[in-house]
Amino acid sequence: MSAIDQFDQALAGLGMVDPAERRRAHSLLTPRSFDRESYLHRAGEVATEVYFLCTGLARFYYLTPDGRELNKSFSREGQFAGGIQYTDRPGPSRFFIQALEPVEALAISLAGLGRLYLESLAWANLGRLYMEDLAVRKSDREAAFLLDSAEVRYRAFLEREPELSARLPLYHVASYLGITDVALSRIRRRLKESTI
Repeated sequence: MSAIDQFDQALAGLGMVDPAERRRAHSLLTPRSFDRESYLHRAGEVATEVYFLCTGLARFYYLTPDGRELNKSFSREGQFAGGIQYTDRPGPSRFFIQALEPVEALAISLAGLGRLYLESLAWANLGRLYMEDLAVRKSDREAAFLLDSAEVRYRAFLEREPELSARLPLYHVASYLGITDVALSRIRRRLKESTI
């Protein structure tokens, strides 16, 4: 399947069923390649593009004041990665986006995306739905950190993201869950013992 076909399929899955509306973006897409461990975006830079990942896996992370890296989220093929919230108000991002695997992507400028939102009700609606989905996921993640144990968060991650959990090193999963890799190893051992 071509990169454009993947892009169109993802948009259709998000509710944009009219092929003519999807085609509006085609001329705005630019292929981009990122090697493993390279950056799609660095903290402190002003975001100018959003990426649709055709292949590969990327992480969003931030640095704590003492220099520790903590994972915020992940994007994989068929998903978008970037500071979409900066479409109307460009500003420096506080997060890094790093390729964990080689990434082939289609880039669209935030300016181009903003024009699509202004010119097309279908695109404006897609942007609204995407931001609503993002808000729900952020709210769920915040609630999990406030209300759930690390084990419950890990079980939920395995249930929600079985394929992703198999592709990530344990220290990335632990960082995403807000625990140490030692604590995650204990949880995994406890879960394994409870199934024997």
